[in-house]
Formats: sequence, C-alpha cells, structure tokens
Amino acid sequence: MPSYEESYAGQLRKLVGNRMLLTPGVRGLIRDEQGRVLFIGRRDNGKWGFPAGAIELRETVYEALRREVKEETGLDVISATLIAVYSGEKVAFKSAYGYEYQGLVFAFKVDEWSGSLLRETDETTDAQFLDESQHPSPYSQYREFLDDVTGFTGNVVLK
Repeated sequence: MPSYEESYAGQLRKLVGNRMLLTPGVRGLIRDEQGRVLFIGRRDNGKWGFPAGAIELRETVYEALRREVKEETGLDVISATLIAVYSGEKVAFKSAYGYEYQGLVFAFKVDEWSGSLLRETDETTDAQFLDESQHPSPYSQYREFLDDVTGFTGNVVLK
C-alpha cells in the first residue's frame, strides 16, 4: 500500500498545492449472512462509513474496489454490482489535513466476499457488521447509498 505522498492524489497535491482536486473513488457496501452492514471507523478523520478510497493510476474501478476493501477490512471481493455514481457538491469534502476534494464516486454492493474481517488496519480503527439502523456515530453521509441499494432496480443510479 503506497503512502499518501506516493498515491496519485498525493502526487497531484504536491503539484497544485491547496486547490480543490477532482478525485475518482470507490465505495463498497458489504453485508454478512445475517444482512448486517459492514461499517468501518476511519483512522484519518474518526468518522464511520463504508470501505472506500481513491482510484490509483492505471487501476480499473473494480480493481480499486477490491484493493480498498482488502486494505481496510482484510476481506476479498469476489463479485460486486455497480449501484450508483455520485458526483457534484454532495461528494465534496475537506480531508483531515485540510485539503479540499470533489469526488466522483463509484458505489458498489459487494455480492460475494471471502476472508476474515480485520477489526483494525493501517487505515481503520475498527470494523463491525451492524444492523443499518444501529450505525455507529459519528456517521458519514451514506444513508443515501443505503437507500439506493435497497431501491436498486438494475439501472445504475446517476446523481
């Protein structure tokens, strides 16, 4: 796993300074056999959400999903369905380091996975399967994604 400075976003940041960057990324919703949702506690900002991260150079969207899930949870994605693509102001954020980003987020429902969940990694402080109504706090803005997964009809949601 490259450090932030070695990542594509880190290399761009060095070149452009504190300007807002448009960064493509992925997000994955993973459920266990009981239908509970996997939430992770992010080490960088202390918030809870789903496994997610930036796409690196020469990496496909699916490769990025597999890598991010593995890095943050220890789980291996076997198959996944693209549910939504989120863009615009709703996916703009400021990092824990004060840098501004606008995401272009490819959001997946992980259909099949394997492995053992790691409760803590270099990028996470905790990981738990929870009933979606009992999400931990502070909780990031992912309610919309849960609703889009629940209402998914087979057509990718574009927002």
